[in-house]
Amino acid sequence: MGTTPTDDLRLEPAAVDRMLATGQAAPALASWVRDRAPAELRKGRGYVVIVGADHLSLDDAKRYLMLVSRLFGAVMPQDYLAEEVREIRDRGMDITTSRSARYSDTRFGGHLHTDGMHRPGHIPDYFTLYCHRSARDGGESVLVVIDDLLDRLRQRPGILATLEGEFHFDSRDTSGRGPRTVPRPILESTADGISINYIREYVESGHAVEGVPPLTAEQRAALDAVDEALADPALHRHIRLRRSDLMIIHNRRLVHGRTDFVDHDDPGKRRLLLRTWIDAR
Repeated sequence: MGTTPTDDLRLEPAAVDRMLATGQAAPALASWVRDRAPAELRKGRGYVVIVGADHLSLDDAKRYLMLVSRLFGAVMPQDYLAEEVREIRDRGMDITTSRSARYSDTRFGGHLHTDGMHRPGHIPDYFTLYCHRSARDGGESVLVVIDDLLDRLRQRPGILATLEGEFHFDSRDTSGRGPRTVPRPILESTADGISINYIREYVESGHAVEGVPPLTAEQRAALDAVDEALADPALHRHIRLRRSDLMIIHNRRLVHGRTDFVDHDDPGKRRLLLRTWIDAR
């Protein structure tokens, strides 16, 4: 069972309601985001949690999430239709058999990854997960800190250099508005240190696109080394989000995923998380 997250900030329901009525952040929230949260995200454990909004309807939860997200930076579109708040729920899909499917459209676990690397342009610095409803069983978040991953990879000569080279990520775009693949390194240097861009399935399908060079033996060995390290439970932190928990995660410092989940029979009780992507520049 996943651990319950430590509350970094608890908001009173009345404060949340005032935020929705005025469109302005609660003073306690604004000061916390300004003075404390960035250090925890960039130099601490890589995520923070806000609680106190468990009375909200779905529409109000989306408005609340947007208000909080904008305190951390600019909210980014998550697809070529400019969707800003993504509903994370099981849509009965499988990313290994459907090119349009995303990991967030499934009920399956594993596939530890970072967000947004398959889109052209700036990768989200942070992303949020707001828990509107949890699954009947499972669905815990799994987090791996990049420092722990790098410690493992440094034990394999030549792996880091290979991962700093170019890989093609499948854009998963079926609208015809975007490129078929997006070339990026797996590891790159940023203002916050070495960052990671990863989801193995998108790399595999990206290099299967016509005109894209196939993965070399060295690239496959490097990807296998990443997967081997990410599969080690010793590196995992499991967190089970409760209703209204809002977790903000540093997308370039943490690799994340979830455990498989079994949903409720009642459609009105099935697992539903809300996500935003944030450009913190």
